[in-house]
Amino acid sequence: MTADLDRHAPRWHVRAPHGWLNDPNGVGRWDGRWHVMYQWNPHAPVWGDIHWGHASSPDLLRWDHEPTALAPRPGTIDAGGAWSGVAVHDDGDVALLYSAVRDREPSAGVAVARRGPDGTWVQPHRLAAPHPDAPGVVDVRDPFVLTVDGRRLGVQGAGVDGRGAVLVYDVADLDDWRPLGTLLTADEAGDQAGAEQPGEVWECPQLVRVGDAWVLLVSWFERAHGPERFGVTAFTGRLDVSGEAPRFVVERAAPLDAGPDLYAPQAYVADDGRVLVWGWSWEGRGAAHAERPEHEVAAAGWAGVLTCPRELVLTPDGTAVTRPVAELAGLRGGALPLVDGVLGTDEPAFRVAASGPVVVSLVDGADEVRVWASRGPAEVLVDGSLVEAFEPARSTTLRVYPRGAQRWRVRASGDAEAHVLRVPGEDAPAVD
Repeated sequence: MTADLDRHAPRWHVRAPHGWLNDPNGVGRWDGRWHVMYQWNPHAPVWGDIHWGHASSPDLLRWDHEPTALAPRPGTIDAGGAWSGVAVHDDGDVALLYSAVRDREPSAGVAVARRGPDGTWVQPHRLAAPHPDAPGVVDVRDPFVLTVDGRRLGVQGAGVDGRGAVLVYDVADLDDWRPLGTLLTADEAGDQAGAEQPGEVWECPQLVRVGDAWVLLVSWFERAHGPERFGVTAFTGRLDVSGEAPRFVVERAAPLDAGPDLYAPQAYVADDGRVLVWGWSWEGRGAAHAERPEHEVAAAGWAGVLTCPRELVLTPDGTAVTRPVAELAGLRGGALPLVDGVLGTDEPAFRVAASGPVVVSLVDGADEVRVWASRGPAEVLVDGSLVEAFEPARSTTLRVYPRGAQRWRVRASGDAEAHVLRVPGEDAPAVD
């Protein structure tokens, strides 16, 4: 994927060629390649006019842009946008499930696009699941499908009576979803986990088996009271399929990521059993070093990036966490010098790993701004303005924008190493 001269642009992560990117969609592997799609406004680096962009890779390292997968169609079920969903293997081919919005958000329903003879996806003119006609259901979105004991189930995120929920469906026929009720609500999750669970609406539900447990990921937001809040919660527990309507029994709940800049992750169970996860990292809105003004976004012509591919695993206490996939070792280029445990670099993309404490900062002469710190062990991946830090029990995702003469400084203790990160076969990009 070609990097431009923008200092803050990622060099090896997936981002749109231009315009706005948000949620990862349509993750999967088919035709001998990995595929990642995403919510995309191709016309401007702002939210709106949502299409599905598409990138593919032979190895999770080198990504190529593909033709647009889905687009809104005036006067149809998706005139208001082709919103988030997943790719599903069905009848020997790949179908794309998405939230089709006609003209307003409460009209959202599940649509199924199937590949035509030329390999592109043909969008339907009917909904597989219309917006639920159920008391209290105001919002519904983001279909996900899984198979349990030979039975195919579907889930959608929802807002019910002002609280987050996940709806569940029987999907014996991919084109005809039969509602079964709720898989889990925020109030039930709070009762089971022993602490109130946030969210007026739950989005992008992902339900996957990790080892002997089930993990339910939900992205959530709250806007009604006080400052707007967002987050991603990972529920670990049991999936009870003994009744007609499956239920999720929460045993543990924790944030999926400790940083402010990861949202809407999508999970995919690979053929080797690993659960791979990508998330959306938006343009930072935090401290001075973690903020990208609107005029800079407009000038750059792009907004939003997907995280690196990660593996979803469980800690010994059952908490769901992510770590970089093993394939990313293929990005490591030349070693960077750690002088007395300190790395100072202008490299736009690099990695540092250490067995002891790690401190990541931006420095300009004598001025130093601390970005992230850990007692270790830890691994830190930096790519343009995206910082992804991994410890045994948590990950932290940050957007950080070096300014002027600022450069990176990393202090690493214990056994430590640092490398340039570069897509195999690509020359080092020029940097302003």
